[in-house]
Amino acid sequence: MKRALILIAVGSFIVSANAQNVLTRKEIYRVNCKAIVQISVNGRFSGVGFIVSADGFVMTANHVITTRESKLREYVTDIKVAVFGRPIPYAAKPVTSRVSDDQANYDSTLIKIEAANLPKVTLGDLAEVDIGDSVTIIPSFPGVGCILLDGTIAAMGPYQTAFGPKPVNTVFFQSPIRNGFSGSPVFDPRGHVVGIEDTKVFGISPVLDELRTKWMERRKQVSVTIGGVDVSGSFLELINNLDQNLISGLGSGVDISYAKEQNEKK
Repeated sequence: MKRALILIAVGSFIVSANAQNVLTRKEIYRVNCKAIVQISVNGRFSGVGFIVSADGFVMTANHVITTRESKLREYVTDIKVAVFGRPIPYAAKPVTSRVSDDQANYDSTLIKIEAANLPKVTLGDLAEVDIGDSVTIIPSFPGVGCILLDGTIAAMGPYQTAFGPKPVNTVFFQSPIRNGFSGSPVFDPRGHVVGIEDTKVFGISPVLDELRTKWMERRKQVSVTIGGVDVSGSFLELINNLDQNLISGLGSGVDISYAKEQNEKK
């Protein structure tokens, strides 16, 4: 009887300790919002990132800072990072001089800004969550700032993308994700980043993506201007605007593991 009581007491202590490690969504937001950054490429907002070290290393999705024309294998020429509370965006440089096959495959990358004393997130492991668990996603959008989203994990597992031959460990969650949120951190209930928001790669709007690719190829071959207006360019802009406003009830994030490995090697 005494042994049974001891086991119950130990079990209760473990449950209590685990419960104490769980944060509310409000707490996750409050602790991490200032570590979320907005990334612009060639003068235009492109996506989100999150600071992983006080001296300026930032994680994001590879496709946020690479060109579609190169099939995400070449960096854009001008990358800027807007940090919460700092008036002027920082120029950013990719940590690697070229996009590796794995970087494109796992759609995860590191960039560096010259800054100090920055707030940072805590990195975790995708193995810390399972189907049915809750996740918190914190994007940041121009003119709005941090946005608090939450969802329930609907599926997990290795999935194939169009950017490489290796399956990518992925978490799918129910949340109103849109284009422009790519690169946002996906937090587990303890406030650890376990994934990088990456819905674009998994084709929430595959028809628009296919149409965009066709028109980019056509624009290389034929340039049509009517009344001083670049018709192909305008049509591409229309597709991008439609994509920006395409709301989906399902989002996804790639495993943080590849980006963590690159962070440790830097």
